[in-house]
Amino acid sequence: MRPPPLAKGKTMKIFATLAVLMAALILPLPAAAAPNELLVAAASSLTDALTGLQAEAEAAAGAKILFNFGASGTLRKQITEGAPVDVFFSAATEDMDSLQKAGLLEPGSRKDLLTNGIVLVGGEGQAKPADMGALKALLASASLLALGNPDSVPAGRYAAQALKALELFSIVEKKLVLGGNVRQVLQYVESGSAPLGIVFSTDASSVKAGSPVKTLWRFPESALATPVLYPVAIVAASVRKAEAAKLVAFLQGPIAREAFARAGFGLR
Repeated sequence: MRPPPLAKGKTMKIFATLAVLMAALILPLPAAAAPNELLVAAASSLTDALTGLQAEAEAAAGAKILFNFGASGTLRKQITEGAPVDVFFSAATEDMDSLQKAGLLEPGSRKDLLTNGIVLVGGEGQAKPADMGALKALLASASLLALGNPDSVPAGRYAAQALKALELFSIVEKKLVLGGNVRQVLQYVESGSAPLGIVFSTDASSVKAGSPVKTLWRFPESALATPVLYPVAIVAASVRKAEAAKLVAFLQGPIAREAFARAGFGLR
């Protein structure tokens, strides 16, 4: 379904808030998995890569895998509230750090697997800026800029970091549209509801042929306060730790690494 057109001013801010609330409603606390099933909570940006690996991952783990994709902050909160998750695959270290400090991760199971980048995307008719001056002019002229809610969406946190570091945040602060996850931000741009958005590089490269969405600018790593890392870990409350350990080992192996590389992720 195409997201509805976005209005400006107060109406736009109200819609942005509703979008975040709706995204949260889409991700209720998952029910406990059945015997011989693993519940994997994973960042939305991992959707294509992990679903493509599902058959091999299930064979390696010796269990059926149920994926719960969403914003890493939302998934972290679910685990904190007692969701029966076996493995958490986050798009940011902050959410994993929070669980680790709370003692909710299996000791020694955490691994940093992937890296990613942050890019500005635009729809039809948007020209790639040649330099910082042109980027500033493009952001100033845009009616709206979509990005993930920094409170729960890692791509939104990184976007805010980059915009502030490059002294661009004040230009867009009053015309931000906040998505509940990075894929929702991509939908806003693809549908034309927002002319520009900031997403992970892998999400930008996942658009189907014929999509109007294109990458306009890649933000330098130097503009980020923290590197874009994807850690994975076993949740301490898991009752299927043996199968979970096999899955985490598979995700570090050659089959998974090749699939992640094809999807555009950097490998650790």
